[in-house]
Amino acid sequence: MCEYTYENGRKCRLKPVEGSKYCPLHIPYEEGERLLGENIKSLKEETLNKRLKMGQSYFEGVYLYDVTIRDYRSERILVFKNSQIKSLVIEDSNFKGLILLNSTVDRLILFESRIEVLLVKGSTVFGLNVLRVDFSSNVSIRDSSVKYLMLNSTQYVGEREEETYGGKSAKGLVEFSNLRDVRRIGINARYPLLRKILEEHGVNVSEAGKRAVKVRSLVIRDVSFDTAPRFKRQVRLSMSGFSGELVLENLDVFGHVEIKWSHIKNPEFVHVFVHSNLIIRKSRVLVDPTWTMTVLPSLPVELIVEGFMIIEECQFNNPYAEEVFYRLARTSWERSGDFERADSYYYLEMVARRKARLRTRRTGLRKLIDRFEVSFEWLFADLTCKYGTDWKRPILIWLLAVNVFFPVLFFVTKSVQGLSSNLTFLDYEYFSIVTATTLGYGDYHPIGVGRVIASVEALFGMFMWAVFLTVFARKYMR
Repeated sequence: MCEYTYENGRKCRLKPVEGSKYCPLHIPYEEGERLLGENIKSLKEETLNKRLKMGQSYFEGVYLYDVTIRDYRSERILVFKNSQIKSLVIEDSNFKGLILLNSTVDRLILFESRIEVLLVKGSTVFGLNVLRVDFSSNVSIRDSSVKYLMLNSTQYVGEREEETYGGKSAKGLVEFSNLRDVRRIGINARYPLLRKILEEHGVNVSEAGKRAVKVRSLVIRDVSFDTAPRFKRQVRLSMSGFSGELVLENLDVFGHVEIKWSHIKNPEFVHVFVHSNLIIRKSRVLVDPTWTMTVLPSLPVELIVEGFMIIEECQFNNPYAEEVFYRLARTSWERSGDFERADSYYYLEMVARRKARLRTRRTGLRKLIDRFEVSFEWLFADLTCKYGTDWKRPILIWLLAVNVFFPVLFFVTKSVQGLSSNLTFLDYEYFSIVTATTLGYGDYHPIGVGRVIASVEALFGMFMWAVFLTVFARKYMR
């Protein structure tokens, strides 16, 4: 029998390879190649598949080359422990789960399969790819060295329980924790080489469509990214088409973080430092009241972005969260001196603050006062100059009002008299300009309702010039 001894003290019962004291699964690479040459590769794969068909699911101390497990059906968990594997591809299978313990794997690909649990612990993996997998319990990659970690088109298909913030269930959880030497973590990230690798293993991916990654909660904590200078300008954490709760904890991201086309619930950033940029595009952020009270106040302290924070075409169900995210983006651009980009986020921040005031739980007279103040703010701060960020808007409004709106009012009401008895539209426009600039030459004067219109226009003209001068000075003289 094979001389390999398991941790429980038992020996392997397989027949050893001729000339060796180890079976095809346990014989080391060098010894197997010396005895059988290239044939050792196919022998190892055939022996593994044969043992799987016989119902064996626990493999310890095995040495494998490029192995493809296809159409595997089992009610047991497939376990590899203290093993060395060049490449392991599992395709079109339905089994209890996969556990990889204290092993070394160059590449692990789980494709088009249905499992209950996936656990990788204490292992060294160069590339780990989970593609189009349905899981009913949880996925945990922890206490390991993983260079590239990709989770694409994978969804939780277990029973849906009521989700409440703070009471996270273990089911539906995807956890990446205590990882080291990480070069990239991708959620629905593009990986051009993956298709080629799968085709080399006889896996047809031409009909595999992309779908969202749907989980109950994604937790990424205590991840140590590779600090080689060539990775600092790369996207180290990429998320696209993700749906679920997001928790980032104790991360020092040596590069960029990008989140796009995602549906994020109750995001948590705990001791997160991004050396480059944090980009959130075309995503929806949903938070509940408990998150607003517990997580939101500490967000500006817990999330530090050394570069820029870019938020584009995003939707928030809570204006308080929207305000804080845009404020963080604004301050990141102000630090670099790009006040024009900072102004665009300042405007969004103020709009979010205005919406938040409408959500206050007040009744009666106080509620009416709040609504009046919000309407007043929209009319005189937003409509006129976008909270002091647009100097062109007051000029345009002034020109349209003084040269079109007020002259038409005077013309329709015939409420201006002057030196001539027959006034043309140009005369009304001239009177409008004189009134708006408060010159008051006296050759034309209002009568009747025209006095009210002229008074309003004079106040309007002074206000808009004051707005223009203030905004212009803020824009170009700070």
